[in-house]
Amino acid sequence: MHHGVDFGGTFDVLAAGDGIVHHIGWSPRGGGHVVIIKHAPTVYTVYYHGKERTLYNKNDRIRQGDKIYLSGDTGASNGNHLHFELRKSPKWGDTQDPMAFIGREVSVTPKPGPLKVDGRMGKNTWAVWQEALKRDWGYEGIVDGKPGKLTYLAIQRSVNAALDGIIGPQTRKRVQKRLKDNNFYLGPLDGVWGKGTYTALQRALNQNNY
Repeated sequence: MHHGVDFGGTFDVLAAGDGIVHHIGWSPRGGGHVVIIKHAPTVYTVYYHGKERTLYNKNDRIRQGDKIYLSGDTGASNGNHLHFELRKSPKWGDTQDPMAFIGREVSVTPKPGPLKVDGRMGKNTWAVWQEALKRDWGYEGIVDGKPGKLTYLAIQRSVNAALDGIIGPQTRKRVQKRLKDNNFYLGPLDGVWGKGTYTALQRALNQNNY
């Protein structure tokens, strides 16, 4: 029925791990001020009853230990406290026991395995690229195979392109040049990504040589 763990008192509520703010909500008859953080594709932490709305916005990057808000008494509450949940998805009820994770370090983002070199830019290729970008080029997002601005900024850093978070022709050409300089790409530097570029990228990633 309860699905979470309550921590009584008034205190700074801190993010349990690095992630992205997935949801900010208000429920006067439920969790009051609610924040949900996505840490990995199947790992979400949930925080209820904040005294005031968090200063974060949806899709903001948040790091372990960052203050979310002050614990409070908003929503269906009998006193100042934090209701904390660990979920497999953002959906209410899709919970797991968070106490098994408290006090120990847990790797929530599995490392992607070797890629099938098929010249297709699918989710697995994006995930392995994100892993390489996280390791070497300051990618701060989640390794989930879903590219967005954080992924694109890291790609631009990797090829010394203008940092605007948009994968335009110049960034695409620079990626092709990087792959060509490392003897993976044989096609023209035209900024058009297709099977040749994707195949070269997959080979480079499989050899840890992006």
